[in-house]
Amino acid sequence: MNEKEISSFSLASLIAIYPPQPEDLYYDGCILGHREGLDTEEAMSLFRFPTRVNAFGAIFCSKGSMTVTSNLKHCVVESQTLFVCPPRTIVQVESQEEVSVHFILCEEEFLSRIQVDLKQMIHLFMAVRENPCLPLSREELDEILRSLSEITSEWRSGRRDPLSKEIMRTLFRTLAYRLCRLIDNRTGGGHKSLETEENPTRKRNNTYFNAFIEELSKHYMQERSVGFYAEQLHLTPKYLTTLLRTTTGRTATEWIDEYVVLEAKNLLKHSPMNIQEIAYYLNFSNQSFFGRYFKQHTGMTPSAYRSSK
Repeated sequence: MNEKEISSFSLASLIAIYPPQPEDLYYDGCILGHREGLDTEEAMSLFRFPTRVNAFGAIFCSKGSMTVTSNLKHCVVESQTLFVCPPRTIVQVESQEEVSVHFILCEEEFLSRIQVDLKQMIHLFMAVRENPCLPLSREELDEILRSLSEITSEWRSGRRDPLSKEIMRTLFRTLAYRLCRLIDNRTGGGHKSLETEENPTRKRNNTYFNAFIEELSKHYMQERSVGFYAEQLHLTPKYLTTLLRTTTGRTATEWIDEYVVLEAKNLLKHSPMNIQEIAYYLNFSNQSFFGRYFKQHTGMTPSAYRSSK
């Protein structure tokens, strides 16, 4: 694999390349596992290079440490630490030292199938984009490990009746919300979306924000116009900008620029494409326009950024 290439994998494609081990639990689009000494893991060779993961992931480190880059942010995942990987994150494992981890990987559709409201979690996903590595107390880690143990015990009991299916979904849903609570407690990023007594205006604004981020995640490499996203949400550009500024403190343009600039940085650092190809890939009319845009938002030209450490 080229060191400058960004490969993209869904959970299904990862499993096709690296089948689960006998002790792993795979259920309906979600895999739970435990690994000791990742330096001997064949699957880890994939993540020695920048890799885009089109699934939700969480890693709990119980021993040792590993250094990870998540969307160009360097993180040291140590004992009693949670590393969170929202869908479409670009991850690279730089090093590890006698690490022991429990991991969860699941498709976005899996969360919907177990009736977890993804739109309610958007604020949390945004929070961990900025801070993907979260320290845990011993009690918090034990709580998560207990949830994993309950799921594993139920599955290995061999029961496959309708009630067992509902129990599995309930246990996975409990695990998901415990993870959300941990993220919320550590970042404060999701408290608005998790409030139980929010006023109607805040609830409506959060709903629009979640819908905006969902559309932005799909289209930011092709569309940078506020008008496009406003049209998708059946709003005027002015109203969308005002709503987002009120809800998040940032305008629609600022949110769009963050996604585009982060993608541009990742491509400049990891892609074999030249700058002109990157400009066209991100739907800029020419290399010059892309260069001005990039420098305006980063203070550096694309070539200077590419050559920087």
